[in-house]
Amino acid sequence: MKKILYKLLFGKPEYNTRQKVSAYLAYRSNLVKIWNNKTHKDIGFEKILRLVLVGIQPIFPGIHYRQIFGRYGVIKRNVAIEFYVFFKTMLPLFFLYSGLYRHLATVFISSYLLTESVVYVASLIFVSDMFVKPRSYRRNILMLFFNYLEIAFSFAVVYGGLHLLDEKAHSIVDFVYFSIVTSTTIGYGDIHPVSSMGKILVCTQAIIMVAFIVLFLNFFGSKVETLHSEE
Repeated sequence: MKKILYKLLFGKPEYNTRQKVSAYLAYRSNLVKIWNNKTHKDIGFEKILRLVLVGIQPIFPGIHYRQIFGRYGVIKRNVAIEFYVFFKTMLPLFFLYSGLYRHLATVFISSYLLTESVVYVASLIFVSDMFVKPRSYRRNILMLFFNYLEIAFSFAVVYGGLHLLDEKAHSIVDFVYFSIVTSTTIGYGDIHPVSSMGKILVCTQAIIMVAFIVLFLNFFGSKVETLHSEE
């Protein structure tokens, strides 16, 4: 059974090469490269944005997760990250169905992990040159799909936990439904925000999701086309 699981998750043992540079050293190196314009001749707001996206990584768990599991090899690190992304996707649903979404601490946790995912996706565009070429672009698209779901579910926790929707939204399904409808920018209007904060969050979610769909998925779609042409 152990061999079957290993084969299912990691493939061949020889794929699991050692990580050449630790996550912390790569983080420091990337900051220096951006600051000294080693990879791009960016200036102004572009350079500031790239510095911010790379610089704030240590405040989120992802970089520390990569550092911890990187010692076990690249493939095992990647699989561990996949489970981490899946965990973050399922966590908001657990908060909703357990009733924990009513606590402010839970709303904070969901918002914190949501911010990490938004920063990560933005980094894939603005500092993509800092990422190691993925083994499979299809895998990255799958991970992006989980990120998309996580963002939608996390916003549902925020809407429900802060009571930002009208009285028609009285169940967990309503919170998730409203968040997904907002994510797709359909906007049926049967449920709506009841405060200025709610309206601001709805606008924020809509902007994030439009950028996600139009920019990020198209970006990786072009990568897959490039990969096919190379094959």
